[in-house]
Amino acid sequence: MTIVTLRTFGHIGTTIGATELKVDVAGDTVKYLLDTLVRKVGDRLHKILYPKGDQLSELLYILVNGRNIRHINGLETELKDGDVVSLFPVTAGG
Repeated sequence: MTIVTLRTFGHIGTTIGATELKVDVAGDTVKYLLDTLVRKVGDRLHKILYPKGDQLSELLYILVNGRNIRHINGLETELKDGDVVSLFPVTAGG
């Protein structure tokens, strides 16, 4: 088991029901974390994370310890105890 701190922002936090929580992850990747969250929260979160089925939304930023997973190893980015994972919806404005 891997225990990470999850920080959420915007509508993602509202959907999950928390802006920060500790999550026990059965595996050791970001994919396992997201799967764990979807099992706990349900279909509404799945539609936010994977609006086209099983492809991660391009309207999300997922950071592990401040680094975007798209620049590491995507959903296969490894997690270890104590990591901080942040889920951000893409925002625009000016």
